[in-house]
Amino acid sequence: MVICTISDFLKEILEFKSVISNDNIYYRGQNNGFRQGWELLPTFYREQRQYPDIPFYMNKKEELNVIYKFIEKNYDYFKNVEFNDLISVINILQHYGFPTRVLDVTKNPLVALYFALEKVEQGDGNNPVVYIIYAEKSNAAFLINNDINMFYTEVEKKRLYPAVLVNGCNISERIRSQKGDFIFFYEDVDINKDTTFSIKEILINVNCVENLKEELNLLGISEATIYPSLAAETKRLKDDLLNTYKMKKHIEQAVKNTMTKKTSDASNLINSVLDEQEDEVPRKYLNNKKMFAGLKLKK
Repeated sequence: MVICTISDFLKEILEFKSVISNDNIYYRGQNNGFRQGWELLPTFYREQRQYPDIPFYMNKKEELNVIYKFIEKNYDYFKNVEFNDLISVINILQHYGFPTRVLDVTKNPLVALYFALEKVEQGDGNNPVVYIIYAEKSNAAFLINNDINMFYTEVEKKRLYPAVLVNGCNISERIRSQKGDFIFFYEDVDINKDTTFSIKEILINVNCVENLKEELNLLGISEATIYPSLAAETKRLKDDLLNTYKMKKHIEQAVKNTMTKKTSDASNLINSVLDEQEDEVPRKYLNNKKMFAGLKLKK
């Protein structure tokens, strides 16, 4: 089904949950889906295919080296995190656009819908989708952290599960606002073929994008709530002021148009009545001279 309203969207989710009733259900929004050739794959692996000669993408130790050099240069963002807490480090990096081996998911379907629509405009060629993702198991970040450390520092081994769902560390306001968890990919793998995941793709009608954005905004899902910061709050204030101004101008113009129309209608009505009256008056009385000539006045 192709959805056009949030009501349609929630019905699709409820239908999925009627088959799979479990807490381990997550959501992900994308500008495009499987039909457009977009895979559920982290940025790291997409860029690894594109840049196979760059050491960062081909050598895990070099990847780790680049990560830690980046942290050292941007320490303020990581000062509350232990350097060997790779889960937390990767979580922060992911939310600021760094190419990582993780795929963001959220427990909030409306947040996923926001991300699907965020950069989409009607007619721009995108076909947004939201994925419902069921994970057979979710893993505590603390417990899986050692495994990820070994993945980067020890000899690679064949894994039973090439991708695992990890509970995100809510160490930043942005991550908390997005209800963010993630799937860590140990290798370039299609999780559609992974039996520990079940996935449903929900298509979005491109003609309904703007209406859906308005519905989300009414429900409190906006840039300011997804990316909470003083700058975002300032932007929202300016947008509200601008929208209020535009609405005022729209109302003023609507009133003006209505008054003009009423005046025009009244004028047309008066002219119409006068025309009708003229038709009813004998033609001989329309000329003053003839009108008085026909009267016999007493002397």
